[in-house]
Amino acid sequence: MVDRVLGQLSLADGLARTDTMPLDRIATVIDWMPIRALLGQRSGPGAGNTSYPAETLLRCLFLGVWNNLSDPALEMQLRDRLSFRRFAGFSLSDRTPDHSTLWRFREELTCDGLIDRVFDEITRQFEQKGLILKHGTLIDASFMQAAARPPAKPKKGEETAARPSADPDARWGRKGKKTVFGYKVHNGVDDAHTLIRRMHFTDASITDTEPADTLICGDEEAAYGDQAYYTHARHARLKQAGIKDRLMHRPNKHHPLTPRQKQRNRLISKVRAAVERPFAVFKQRYGMRRLRFFNLATNRTQCVLAGCGYNLQRAAAVLSQ
Repeated sequence: MVDRVLGQLSLADGLARTDTMPLDRIATVIDWMPIRALLGQRSGPGAGNTSYPAETLLRCLFLGVWNNLSDPALEMQLRDRLSFRRFAGFSLSDRTPDHSTLWRFREELTCDGLIDRVFDEITRQFEQKGLILKHGTLIDASFMQAAARPPAKPKKGEETAARPSADPDARWGRKGKKTVFGYKVHNGVDDAHTLIRRMHFTDASITDTEPADTLICGDEEAAYGDQAYYTHARHARLKQAGIKDRLMHRPNKHHPLTPRQKQRNRLISKVRAAVERPFAVFKQRYGMRRLRFFNLATNRTQCVLAGCGYNLQRAAAVLSQ
């Protein structure tokens, strides 16, 4: 098989072209050549039907994330919307992929950490462009509800649930008075333009503080987080690494906060509040309050795709100002 040759423009394509659109600006914020090399060629040796290039399918999945589209809905929009076709690299005469092709490619991204390498390449390019300043990293986590219903509660006298959940990886999580059956996404965000530098995805039962050290890159000047992240051991590790500890202190019944600590927490809170921006975009614009898939691996891939998509949109907005 060989990869399809796409995007050969005709006279009709030239006539259909409009002014520069937001998708056109997003397409120029990174160099896609390293992404293309990273993804490699999808077609194997030998005869067979041609397949779509990996970069094209990745761009299609970004369109699905940005517009909160299921794979069947994305298939229809790719056929009909000129801006979608132009961003993905299709001419007016090119056939677009169906929903099963998009699904299979998402599964390919899940294998061997390929989506993580794509995320790392995008953030690397933004570092080179000076969009990630490394003055501080803001860390936080947010619940995301599972697509499946939670398991039914066991009847009195029974140990196992009467009906298991269709998602075997989702778990119950609690933060304050909020209880969610699903997953949790943990972000490490650069404080300059709120670009995501690190992502970690777990089931909802994992506490915020457990993966916190993986969100700190080690090259930032300071680390900001709420009271859930402060421990004496983490404070010592940050000090040893030369990173300023800007984690909010938490009281206990034996040691209430002093007025100085309360003032410190208020100042930190004003800075770390910007970490909520990616979560708000994920949930309000990308429709990720409730996830679409029924296992941790595929949901994780979708969340990292959302992280890549958020960074591309955010960088385009910053560069256009």
